[in-house]
Amino acid sequence: MTPKQAIPYSINPIRFHLRFNGSRNRHLAIRVEKVGGKQAVRRILTGSLEPSRWHHVFWDGRTQGGRLAAAGRYEVVAGPIGGPLRRVGRIRLHSHEFPLDGPHGTRGYIGEFGAPRVDGRTHEGFDITANCGTPIVAVRAGTIIKRAYDPELYGNFVVLKGAGERRTYKYAHMLRPPPVHKGQKVRAGRRLGSVGQTGNAASTPCHLHIEIRTHGKLLNPEPLVNAWDW
Repeated sequence: MTPKQAIPYSINPIRFHLRFNGSRNRHLAIRVEKVGGKQAVRRILTGSLEPSRWHHVFWDGRTQGGRLAAAGRYEVVAGPIGGPLRRVGRIRLHSHEFPLDGPHGTRGYIGEFGAPRVDGRTHEGFDITANCGTPIVAVRAGTIIKRAYDPELYGNFVVLKGAGERRTYKYAHMLRPPPVHKGQKVRAGRRLGSVGQTGNAASTPCHLHIEIRTHGKLLNPEPLVNAWDW
Protein backbone atom coordinates (compact mmCIF):
# COMPACT_ATOMS: atom_id res chain seq x y z
CA MET A 1 0.00 0.00 0.00
CA THR A 2 1.21 3.50 -0.75
CA PRO A 3 1.46 5.93 0.84
CA LYS A 4 1.55 4.73 4.45
CA GLN A 5 -0.03 7.99 5.68
CA ALA A 6 -2.66 9.89 3.73
CA ILE A 7 -5.58 12.34 3.68
CA PRO A 8 -9.05 11.30 2.46
CA TYR A 9 -10.00 12.55 -1.01
CA SER A 10 -6.56 13.98 -1.67
CA ILE A 11 -4.68 14.89 -4.84
CA ASN A 12 -2.42 11.96 -3.87
CA PRO A 13 -4.70 8.89 -4.01
CA ILE A 14 -4.19 5.76 -1.93
CA ARG A 15 -2.99 2.76 -3.95
CA PHE A 16 -3.33 -0.94 -3.23
CA HIS A 17 -0.75 -3.08 -5.05
CA LEU A 18 -1.85 -6.70 -5.48
CA ARG A 19 -0.59 -9.85 -7.17
CA PHE A 20 -1.91 -13.39 -6.95
CA ASN A 21 -0.95 -16.82 -8.23
CA GLY A 22 -3.17 -19.11 -10.25
CA SER A 23 -3.99 -20.32 -13.73
CA ARG A 24 -6.99 -18.10 -14.53
CA ASN A 25 -8.24 -14.57 -14.22
CA ARG A 26 -10.11 -13.59 -11.07
CA HIS A 27 -12.32 -10.83 -9.73
CA LEU A 28 -11.00 -9.68 -6.36
CA ALA A 29 -12.76 -8.27 -3.31
CA ILE A 30 -11.03 -5.57 -1.25
CA ARG A 31 -12.21 -4.45 2.18
CA VAL A 32 -11.00 -1.41 4.09
CA GLU A 33 -11.62 -1.82 7.83
CA LYS A 34 -10.79 0.48 10.72
CA VAL A 35 -8.36 -1.26 13.07
CA GLY A 36 -10.43 -2.52 15.99
CA GLY A 37 -13.67 -2.05 14.07
CA LYS A 38 -16.14 -4.72 12.99
CA GLN A 39 -17.42 -3.40 9.67
CA ALA A 40 -15.80 -2.38 6.40
CA VAL A 41 -15.83 1.33 5.68
CA ARG A 42 -15.29 0.63 1.98
CA ARG A 43 -15.73 -2.43 -0.23
CA ILE A 44 -14.19 -2.57 -3.70
CA LEU A 45 -14.76 -5.25 -6.35
CA THR A 46 -12.26 -5.33 -9.19
CA GLY A 47 -12.73 -6.34 -12.78
CA SER A 48 -11.17 -9.50 -14.17
CA LEU A 49 -7.45 -9.53 -13.26
CA GLU A 50 -4.67 -11.70 -14.64
CA PRO A 51 -2.60 -13.90 -12.29
CA SER A 52 1.14 -13.39 -11.65
CA ARG A 53 0.98 -9.69 -12.50
CA TRP A 54 0.95 -6.62 -10.28
CA HIS A 55 -2.35 -4.77 -10.25
CA HIS A 56 -2.92 -1.31 -8.81
CA VAL A 57 -6.28 -0.33 -7.32
CA PHE A 58 -7.01 3.23 -6.19
CA TRP A 59 -9.06 4.32 -3.15
CA ASP A 60 -10.05 7.95 -2.74
CA GLY A 61 -10.34 7.73 1.05
CA ARG A 62 -14.13 7.94 1.09
CA THR A 63 -16.52 5.53 2.76
CA GLN A 64 -19.13 3.38 1.05
CA GLY A 65 -21.59 6.23 1.63
CA GLY A 66 -19.33 8.82 0.03
CA ARG A 67 -18.14 10.56 3.20
CA LEU A 68 -14.52 11.23 4.05
CA ALA A 69 -13.19 8.36 6.13
CA ALA A 70 -12.44 9.35 9.73
CA ALA A 71 -8.88 9.79 10.94
CA GLY A 72 -7.33 6.63 12.31
CA ARG A 73 -5.55 3.43 11.38
CA TYR A 74 -7.05 1.14 8.76
CA GLU A 75 -6.39 -2.41 7.66
CA VAL A 76 -6.93 -3.58 4.11
CA VAL A 77 -7.72 -7.20 3.21
CA ALA A 78 -8.16 -8.67 -0.25
CA GLY A 79 -8.79 -11.96 -1.99
CA PRO A 80 -11.10 -13.81 -4.36
CA ILE A 81 -14.78 -13.02 -4.10
CA GLY A 82 -16.18 -15.39 -1.49
CA GLY A 83 -12.82 -15.58 0.32
CA PRO A 84 -10.47 -16.22 1.85
CA LEU A 85 -9.22 -12.64 2.32
CA ARG A 86 -5.66 -11.83 3.32
CA ARG A 87 -4.18 -8.67 4.76
CA VAL A 88 -2.63 -6.36 2.18
CA GLY A 89 -1.37 -3.81 4.68
CA ARG A 90 -2.22 -0.94 6.99
CA ILE A 91 -2.53 2.78 6.47
CA ARG A 92 -2.98 5.79 8.74
CA LEU A 93 -5.47 8.43 7.66
CA HIS A 94 -5.17 12.01 8.92
CA SER A 95 -8.09 14.44 9.04
CA HIS A 96 -6.12 17.41 7.65
CA GLU A 97 -2.77 18.31 6.20
CA PHE A 98 -0.49 21.28 6.75
CA PRO A 99 -1.52 24.38 4.74
CA LEU A 100 1.95 24.97 3.23
CA ASP A 101 3.94 22.67 1.00
CA GLY A 102 7.48 23.73 1.87
CA PRO A 103 9.84 24.84 4.66
CA HIS A 104 8.08 27.09 7.15
CA GLY A 105 8.31 28.83 10.52
CA THR A 106 6.36 31.33 12.64
CA ARG A 107 6.50 35.07 13.37
CA GLY A 108 6.57 34.59 17.12
CA TYR A 109 4.25 36.51 19.43
CA ILE A 110 3.23 39.10 16.81
CA GLY A 111 1.79 36.34 14.63
CA GLU A 112 -0.06 34.45 17.34
CA PHE A 113 -3.83 34.28 17.69
CA GLY A 114 -5.14 37.14 19.87
CA ALA A 115 -1.97 39.25 19.64
CA PRO A 116 -2.81 42.99 19.92
CA ARG A 117 -2.66 45.30 16.90
CA VAL A 118 -1.93 49.06 16.91
CA ASP A 119 -5.46 49.97 15.85
CA GLY A 120 -7.03 48.21 18.84
CA ARG A 121 -7.82 44.97 17.03
CA THR A 122 -6.55 41.56 18.03
CA HIS A 123 -5.06 39.10 15.60
CA GLU A 124 -7.79 36.73 14.41
CA GLY A 125 -5.53 34.11 12.86
CA PHE A 126 -2.09 32.57 12.99
CA ASP A 127 0.87 33.53 10.82
CA ILE A 128 3.08 30.88 9.23
CA THR A 129 6.24 32.24 7.61
CA ALA A 130 7.71 30.82 4.40
CA ASN A 131 9.47 32.06 1.29
CA CYS A 132 7.26 34.08 -1.02
CA GLY A 133 5.93 31.74 -3.69
CA THR A 134 5.70 28.70 -1.39
CA PRO A 135 2.60 26.67 -2.39
CA ILE A 136 -0.49 27.09 -0.21
CA VAL A 137 -2.70 23.99 -0.20
CA ALA A 138 -6.17 22.89 0.91
CA VAL A 139 -5.95 21.38 4.39
CA ARG A 140 -8.98 19.22 3.63
CA ALA A 141 -11.25 18.41 0.73
CA GLY A 142 -14.07 20.93 0.51
CA THR A 143 -15.68 23.81 -1.36
CA ILE A 144 -14.38 27.31 -2.09
CA ILE A 145 -16.93 29.73 -0.64
CA LYS A 146 -15.11 33.03 -1.22
CA ARG A 147 -12.27 34.44 -3.31
CA ALA A 148 -11.50 38.15 -3.14
CA TYR A 149 -9.00 40.97 -2.68
CA ASP A 150 -8.94 43.20 0.41
CA PRO A 151 -6.44 46.10 0.09
CA GLU A 152 -6.74 47.05 3.78
CA LEU A 153 -6.07 43.76 5.57
CA TYR A 154 -6.08 40.39 3.83
CA GLY A 155 -4.85 41.17 0.33
CA ASN A 156 -5.54 38.24 -1.99
CA PHE A 157 -7.46 35.66 0.01
CA VAL A 158 -9.62 32.58 -0.31
CA VAL A 159 -12.02 30.79 2.06
CA LEU A 160 -12.46 27.02 2.05
CA LYS A 161 -15.38 25.14 3.67
CA GLY A 162 -14.17 21.72 4.82
CA ALA A 163 -16.17 18.71 3.64
CA GLY A 164 -18.02 16.81 6.36
CA GLU A 165 -17.32 19.44 9.02
CA ARG A 166 -18.49 22.90 10.05
CA ARG A 167 -15.12 24.64 9.78
CA THR A 168 -14.01 27.30 7.34
CA TYR A 169 -10.41 28.20 6.54
CA LYS A 170 -9.33 31.65 5.37
CA TYR A 171 -5.94 31.91 3.64
CA ALA A 172 -4.69 35.49 3.34
CA HIS A 173 -1.84 37.67 1.94
CA MET A 174 -1.48 35.48 -1.15
CA LEU A 175 1.05 36.54 -3.75
CA ARG A 176 -1.51 36.55 -6.57
CA PRO A 177 -5.28 35.99 -6.93
CA PRO A 178 -6.09 32.36 -6.05
CA PRO A 179 -6.37 29.97 -9.04
CA VAL A 180 -9.77 28.71 -7.85
CA HIS A 181 -13.30 30.11 -8.00
CA LYS A 182 -16.31 30.34 -5.70
CA GLY A 183 -18.29 27.10 -5.64
CA GLN A 184 -15.36 24.99 -6.83
CA LYS A 185 -14.87 21.66 -5.07
CA VAL A 186 -11.25 20.82 -4.29
CA ARG A 187 -9.36 17.82 -2.98
CA ALA A 188 -7.05 17.96 0.03
CA GLY A 189 -3.61 19.15 -1.04
CA ARG A 190 -4.98 21.14 -4.01
CA ARG A 191 -2.89 24.26 -4.58
CA LEU A 192 -4.90 27.33 -3.62
CA GLY A 193 -2.20 29.93 -4.20
CA SER A 194 1.25 31.07 -3.08
CA VAL A 195 2.65 32.77 0.02
CA GLY A 196 2.92 36.53 -0.44
CA GLN A 197 2.74 39.93 1.25
CA THR A 198 -0.45 41.49 -0.12
CA GLY A 199 -2.89 43.59 1.91
CA ASN A 200 -1.39 44.98 5.12
CA ALA A 201 1.51 42.49 5.02
CA ALA A 202 3.73 44.50 2.64
CA SER A 203 6.22 45.44 5.41
CA THR A 204 6.26 41.99 7.07
CA PRO A 205 8.12 38.77 6.24
CA CYS A 206 6.39 36.63 3.62
CA HIS A 207 3.75 34.62 5.44
CA LEU A 208 0.39 32.89 5.33
CA HIS A 209 -2.28 34.26 7.63
CA ILE A 210 -4.76 31.46 8.32
CA GLU A 211 -8.07 31.89 10.15
CA ILE A 212 -10.26 28.98 11.23
CA ARG A 213 -13.89 29.30 12.27
CA THR A 214 -16.55 26.86 13.35
CA HIS A 215 -20.21 27.98 13.36
CA GLY A 216 -18.72 31.44 12.66
CA LYS A 217 -16.71 31.43 15.91
CA LEU A 218 -12.97 31.97 15.67
CA LEU A 219 -10.66 29.16 16.76
CA ASN A 220 -6.99 29.40 17.65
CA PRO A 221 -5.32 27.86 14.56
CA GLU A 222 -1.91 27.26 16.15
CA PRO A 223 -2.54 23.92 17.95
CA LEU A 224 -4.53 22.67 14.96
CA VAL A 225 -1.96 23.40 12.25
CA ASN A 226 0.82 22.09 14.51
CA ALA A 227 -1.05 18.78 14.76
CA TRP A 228 -1.38 18.70 10.96
CA ASP A 229 2.35 19.12 10.43
CA TRP A 230 2.93 15.37 10.20
